[in-house]
Amino acid sequence: MLAKRYTGKKLIDNIFTTSRKAKQAIAKFGKENVINATIGSLYNEDEKLAVYSVVEEVYRNLAPEDLYAYSTNVIGEDEYLEEVIKTLFSENYTEEMKGMHIASIATLGGTGAISNTIKNYMDTGDKVLLPNWMWGTYKNIAIENGGNFETYELFNEKRGFNFDNFKTKILELAKTQTNVVVIINEPSHNPTGFRMTYEEWENLYSFFKTIKDTNIILIRDVAYFEYDDRSEEENNKIKALLLDLPKNILVIYAFSLSKSLSIYGMRMGAQIAVSTDAEVIQEFKDATSFSCRTTWSNAPKGAMKLFSTIMKTPELKERFLKEKQEYMNLLNERANIFLNEANEIGLEYLPYKSGFFITLPVGEIVDKVIEDLEEKNIFVIKFDTGIRIGLCSVPKVKINGLAKKLKDSIDKFKK
Repeated sequence: MLAKRYTGKKLIDNIFTTSRKAKQAIAKFGKENVINATIGSLYNEDEKLAVYSVVEEVYRNLAPEDLYAYSTNVIGEDEYLEEVIKTLFSENYTEEMKGMHIASIATLGGTGAISNTIKNYMDTGDKVLLPNWMWGTYKNIAIENGGNFETYELFNEKRGFNFDNFKTKILELAKTQTNVVVIINEPSHNPTGFRMTYEEWENLYSFFKTIKDTNIILIRDVAYFEYDDRSEEENNKIKALLLDLPKNILVIYAFSLSKSLSIYGMRMGAQIAVSTDAEVIQEFKDATSFSCRTTWSNAPKGAMKLFSTIMKTPELKERFLKEKQEYMNLLNERANIFLNEANEIGLEYLPYKSGFFITLPVGEIVDKVIEDLEEKNIFVIKFDTGIRIGLCSVPKVKINGLAKKLKDSIDKFKK
């Protein structure tokens, strides 16, 4: 009975399945006896959802018409759309990025931003280029919209961005596709915590400039950028690389308030498109607003008002930034505990710089390792042949000694 394009589609989400197992173990054995590293949301040291006090205060004091009414525009509230751009590019972006054309569209979370982009820029039957270590929903979004995917090797032998493999895959797809949509999730990459250097971004954009007969649509998934410690100087240098891209290169940022304000259930995000060509941006606004209207119609007004109120009010913004820094410090403390212990015992992990997650490459024994860990009430997420540890939700007391427990299970099944 299904339409042909939907036949055979079935959601298999091991994250929620494994998370349920962890909750059942907690109910049976007590929270203190279970390590639940499956959660992808920021939790405090009491293992409760991190809620910013300034977010709670502002949201509960919004006027009813801001909470319950429709948004005044399908693409989002004007203030929100402006503040999203400023958050990504700076208060002075109109001067710093003079000559560039920038537009933002409100979406339902970062997922909505990615889905909207793939829907509008991937032709039916085309492949989206994805990293081999990735958030698996990228694949589903491509398939949902009538396409498929190809993967590039994210890391080279020096544990940096594998530019050679990336370049090869882009050129292969460019032979048969008018548009090549590619996703780069950084900084604080999910699931590894990887971050590219300025030099790696410079190489990538220089390569893009050599492509003449194919359109490159780069989705920069910056969902976790708020929890990255890349210097302002380096960020500015990377932004400056956008200033002279040719018109066949479109960069679209996928932004998520879920992580930025820790308001996951409000489902608020944005697409921010950047181009040197005005027509490309007008086309973006026309197509994506149409998709918004026919998919979810209006994004939540309350979440947009919450964000713009905090960002536009100096004392509120200062409080938010202070609270955010405290959580960044906590994440760094958790990461340092784990990484120091892992280094001491020789536990292999993928390149980590910042963010919510660390991933261990386990190989073909991954299912056996996960089963063994679950018998010890340690719950992690499987990512292909690796396991993801959610530093964002595991308190420091439980991270102490975790690397050794993980290595013991891995070594148990190594030949």
